[in-house]
Amino acid sequence: MRKIIIDTDTASDDAVALVAALRDPTLQVLSITTVAGNVELPLAVKNALLSVERAGTYQPPVYVGAPGPLLCELETADQIHGADGMGDLGTLGEPALAPAPGYGADALARYAGGGEAELLTLGPLTNVALAIRKYPEAMKKLRHITIMGGAHPYHNPHTVCAEFNIMVDPEAAQIVFSFGVPITLVTLEACGGEARLDEAAMEKMRAASDAGRFCIDCNRTMIELARANSGAPSVDLPDPAALAVLARPDLIRESFPAHTRVETQGAFTRGATVFCKPGNLYDPAFGDEPAPENSLVVTGLDVAGFHQYLLDRVTL
Repeated sequence: MRKIIIDTDTASDDAVALVAALRDPTLQVLSITTVAGNVELPLAVKNALLSVERAGTYQPPVYVGAPGPLLCELETADQIHGADGMGDLGTLGEPALAPAPGYGADALARYAGGGEAELLTLGPLTNVALAIRKYPEAMKKLRHITIMGGAHPYHNPHTVCAEFNIMVDPEAAQIVFSFGVPITLVTLEACGGEARLDEAAMEKMRAASDAGRFCIDCNRTMIELARANSGAPSVDLPDPAALAVLARPDLIRESFPAHTRVETQGAFTRGATVFCKPGNLYDPAFGDEPAPENSLVVTGLDVAGFHQYLLDRVTL
């Protein structure tokens, strides 16, 4: 059984990933650390606790992490996930669980220092960067980091060039990519297009169990946005896609190795992920020496396999 730590800015697609991870018999979630991103930190903590409860399995400790980025102001995504980050259902109530004592970055490093854990990140990389700065030797013991983040030039409501998780704290992301622990980066391309859940796929999940119903219903805001934009309900699930890649690397269909860096200076490109493939024309931009590979960039999945992975996780 593989041991993982999950770092999350818990909104609706994060919630699906947490439920699925806690119901995956091949994984043991050692701890969950929360960070501001999709929503402000108190909501991220609350939503993580609710997700652990709705998974209906075991209850790893949930730690309160960073309330905002390293250098810039926090920008949230309530227009995507709803004011509460969970589809504004109004029915979820308050969690019975409480967060564990201690600070997120400290907890992250403590679990990483055991030398057995992988890290899955579902939000801005602030906690991870803080842990790297404070406990570099412990963080070097991480076996691998799987990151939901990054994109080729991509338009979202915040910027034309960056994916949200990286854009929220580019300085933290650059610290993580330059640290040296092997990274798999699961980009927005991997969860879009045919990888979206259509109405039939969503109904299968809703009918599978209470956990499945929770996973679909908490994404109501995103589903209705898709209906308004395209005329049909659907939902793309970036964070569950990253979990699926971690748990089932055989689901990867399109990927490439690269030296990934994050733009932290550009007025229009701040937060953009820059992928330099060793030997290509971009090498001189990174210095005289060829840029070393630091990440596997995933841009496409086995769509049917991904959908089945999610359905299996919520089926009783």
